[in-house]
Amino acid sequence: MGLDFIRKAAPGFRKGVDRMRIKLATPTLFTQQPESKPRVYAAQLLGQRISICGEKLGIRLDGDQVHALRGLDVIATFTSPTSELKDALQASHGEACGEVQTMHIAAGIMEIALC
Repeated sequence: MGLDFIRKAAPGFRKGVDRMRIKLATPTLFTQQPESKPRVYAAQLLGQRISICGEKLGIRLDGDQVHALRGLDVIATFTSPTSELKDALQASHGEACGEVQTMHIAAGIMEIALC
């Protein structure tokens, strides 16, 4: 009886291991793919101006300050522009395009990513 049991149990065990090995080899085991998000910078809104997410704005370097513009109208000023941001703007002759990622209306701040 013991030998018959081992012969019957052993093939089933091998099949179970093979199924798990096939499951691990499938490319859709991890369904969430890593995504990259652009770096965003906080800008303080001026006055009662607002914007919508996805709006394209002009970004301009003005001395040590960085401004976000809609056309020729300054709508926001970057609160603490990093040296990396300033260097990138200087490399592009002080002008760049930005896209509004998030609006915080209560705080009067919007987050802008450079395009």
